Amino acid sequence: MTALLLLIGLAFIVAAAPREIVIDAVRERNARRRSRVALPALVDALAAGLAAGLSLELAFTEIAPTMPRVLARPTAAVATALRLGDPIERALTAYDGVMPSSDLAPLAIVLGAFARSGGRIGRSLGRVARLLRGRLALEAERDALTAQGRLSAVVLVALAPLGASFFAILTPSYLATLTGPGRGLALVAIALETLGGLWLWRLVRATGDAPELASLLDAVVVGLDAGLSFELSLAALVARSPRVARLPEARRLLADLRLGRPPRDAFAAFAESGADEARVAALVESAARFGAPLADLLVAQADALRDAGRRQAEARARRLPLLMCFPLSFCVLPALLVVFLGPPLLSLVG
Repeated sequence: MTALLLLIGLAFIVAAAPREIVIDAVRERNARRRSRVALPALVDALAAGLAAGLSLELAFTEIAPTMPRVLARPTAAVATALRLGDPIERALTAYDGVMPSSDLAPLAIVLGAFARSGGRIGRSLGRVARLLRGRLALEAERDALTAQGRLSAVVLVALAPLGASFFAILTPSYLATLTGPGRGLALVAIALETLGGLWLWRLVRATGDAPELASLLDAVVVGLDAGLSFELSLAALVARSPRVARLPEARRLLADLRLGRPPRDAFAAFAESGADEARVAALVESAARFGAPLADLLVAQADALRDAGRRQAEARARRLPLLMCFPLSFCVLPALLVVFLGPPLLSLVG
């Protein structure tokens, strides 16, 4: 009984130690989620303010009090930075840590182009708001497809610890056996549980990968709408959002174009990266040759990539129960058998 009390006390100490860290992580994740949801409304409000004739500084100043608390303070900080004479790219760093740079990059590209050359940017900001809402809808759909798999993974991994805790509370001899003669069995069960949990987490996590090339095309399209060339749009994206533009192929393409390599050769090298990159390179080359609107072509390609990603996520969600059978059979069920049957059998043998 004393050993059981000591074990329970140790569990409470371990659970209480990282409590603040866990709570802070959950709050930060929820705040980032709320900021992402509120960002399209901020873009719409900004477009309305600029259409009414306000400057960027006044637009951000008027928008800040109307935003949710998670965005109100950084929006006011942007207005203050603009009032002090900072360029828009530097002022927008107030949002760093509040929302992902991949979501903020299209807005930064449009506002940077507007600050340099002026003009009407209502259409560009409207496209930014639409693509942000489209990303959120796609991620919500992907999360809904994988929610059942994630819940099943949590339940399966929790069965053995919960069962061991139940037996330890009801049968004190169970704990004595598990920590004494059955110490090896406990280590085997822990190893199997760890392996099964990592395996299940990897299976569930694999269904949430975002179509990175589609996000890159979105930002480039926004730059094209704002009056930038393909090269300048790509350069603005690389400078603003390294996470989206972390594709080595995109950085190499930008480096080739900046070094004066012929566009045909630069895009030919980009096309060797994969089938999707090859289609993008063909679209850019054909638009340059025939004078077709490149932005519309890239929008269609980005939509096609997202549709392909959605179908892939649906297919993986359907295959997920079958894939989960392998960690269930080789890790979770053996751990359950060890935890449930190991100590009683050792007690009978002893």
